[in-house]
Amino acid sequence: MKKTLMALFALALCASVASAGVGINWTTAWGIYDHTETDLINGSSALLDSYSAIWQLIYAGADGVANTPDYNQVGGANGDYVTGDDVVWAQREITQGGGTAADGTSWDNWMRNQGGELDYTDLNWGTPGSVYQRIFEGTPGPNTWWGETPLFTFNHNFAEGGMPDAFEPDSATAGWQPTQQFPPPIPEPATLSLLGLGALALIRRKRS
Repeated sequence: MKKTLMALFALALCASVASAGVGINWTTAWGIYDHTETDLINGSSALLDSYSAIWQLIYAGADGVANTPDYNQVGGANGDYVTGDDVVWAQREITQGGGTAADGTSWDNWMRNQGGELDYTDLNWGTPGSVYQRIFEGTPGPNTWWGETPLFTFNHNFAEGGMPDAFEPDSATAGWQPTQQFPPPIPEPATLSLLGLGALALIRRKRS
């Protein structure tokens, strides 16, 4: 009896390990607008008409929080503009006008899929958690626009051959757009000092 129970336990353990994984189908349904668009249903300002795009699928880390991006952190501890314990699981860089990304997926100017494998999979992942998508207009930097989706709780028991989670930034009836902007660059102290001296010189010149 004891051996039978042990065998059943071992089978259950193997089954749980075999089913541990994550599979996410990340794509769009309606389309992605640029930050200037006011009508996300009837608008005509496709993001890729005016900008290139960096499109990321990001694991929100153990804390389950989408941390604010930092455009200075290229190649940093986490890299790819993420901060805290966030990790970029997958990234697509799409040129202005649309085209094929490095992962082999192809997109039109609305970032609607034209071909390629859309699933991100990791069959060894077994930890519950959340992901989110972040899209940048062009290369992140001062004054550039970006946006991110709400957190999405993924199925951590995905198995090969199963149905991946569907995760879209937009919906079947309305588009999506970046809504946040990085601040302008902050002048360095030396630059501020020079500006101050220039202002004083102008004041003295006016008085004389």
